[in-house]
Amino acid sequence: KFFDLIGLPLNRFSIAGNGQDEIMGFEDYVVNFVEQRKNNFFLLIVDENLDVRHGTNHETISGSTLVENIRLRLTHEAEKRVLALIRSVNDSATDIAVFSLRAHGFLSKAPIKRDRVNKELAPLWLKRFPSSEFEDLGGNSDTEKLSETTDDVELLPYIIAP
Repeated sequence: KFFDLIGLPLNRFSIAGNGQDEIMGFEDYVVNFVEQRKNNFFLLIVDENLDVRHGTNHETISGSTLVENIRLRLTHEAEKRVLALIRSVNDSATDIAVFSLRAHGFLSKAPIKRDRVNKELAPLWLKRFPSSEFEDLGGNSDTEKLSETTDDVELLPYIIAP
């Protein structure tokens, strides 16, 4: 539903995290995907608490730790093309500070209305990728028109959710 709100067509995003195998293989998948697409920019949205079951055992994996590992594994040039955000209900100043160390920012899991989605994402996108990054792509620096910019670059947003 979130990506419907920002107007991304189905062929412009993927959702991963359906089960233990996808969550456990997420780092490798993202690193390979980003490294193979050297001319693209990526939006990565990852839930903080990822529940994995091993038979009768239950484990919660930190999405922000996965993102931190991904960022460390990517080449410097590849990491510069990724905007990684942590999505969580944990929104204390301490939690947000930890998320900001591991990723590029934070998105609340609180319900959001259609007219607020681009207003939440655009400043984060434009801070990470200033409009000058898109001059050759015909991008638009207007924060109200983030979706126009996304037509010119490949976005790979991910939400990992149980």
